[in-house]
Amino acid sequence: MKRALMLAVLWVNLLHSSIASAQEARTEWAPLAKSLTVLLNEGWRIISHGNAKAVSQSYQTQSNSLTETYSFVLARENKVVICLIYDPTPNNAVSRCRALN
Repeated sequence: MKRALMLAVLWVNLLHSSIASAQEARTEWAPLAKSLTVLLNEGWRIISHGNAKAVSQSYQTQSNSLTETYSFVLARENKVVICLIYDPTPNNAVSRCRALN
């Protein structure tokens, strides 16, 4: 029993170290000159999306504001792109897209 427990602990440690090294692997994050709209019009498909709200504080005006970020993961053939839209207002959204591979 003690031996099985030691093997289990060893296995978990090995698994954890391989996960940690995988998290430190270099990832491409190349900016694209195309907007989310252009990419969608070219045939890229949204495969995932999400949004997050955060309260940010302005130190100059001493006020808090709520900002929203929308994220979209797009795919076409074997390529993947992530696009972010920060705090959009109606008819005024700017996207920042980056290629992941």
